[in-house]
Amino acid sequence: MKKWFVVQTNPKEDSIAASFLDQQGIGVYQPFMNKWVFHARKKTLKKYPLFPNYLFVHALPIEEDLHKIRWCRGVKRILINNNTPVPIDEEFIIQLRSIGDSSGIIAKPVDFKPGDLVRVSSGPLKDVYGIFDEWNSDKGRVKILVEMVNTKAKVMIDASLLEKG
Repeated sequence: MKKWFVVQTNPKEDSIAASFLDQQGIGVYQPFMNKWVFHARKKTLKKYPLFPNYLFVHALPIEEDLHKIRWCRGVKRILINNNTPVPIDEEFIIQLRSIGDSSGIIAKPVDFKPGDLVRVSSGPLKDVYGIFDEWNSDKGRVKILVEMVNTKAKVMIDASLLEKG
């Protein structure tokens, strides 16, 4: 019976390892998250691995499959305990997949309520504190109240850029 194992990849070779493992007939799961990146005054939503340099592989715990994984391009090692690859609970993978969308992107859980103190974690307003006001009609955007020059200004911002203060 197939089991899930954790594989560490070489730096920045997650996609190479996933591709080669898939070609070998070994199931691969790598959850991703969206992250806003600011560069040259442009804001871009990019996809990043949730666990950089790690993949979950679904394989038989027999030497033939483990050998394919160990010697696959981009793979550094299978995580082991006492020289034996350690399978992880399938329920963990099921739960991880359940919180992702159809493309495998796992959204950052947000549970802000009006009046919560929040901090902007990145972007032009990084490290500015504000008061959470309300969710906007479009998905992911929120209004926060920010103290600026003796007045409170309402700022529209993506919820993924906030964290509880």
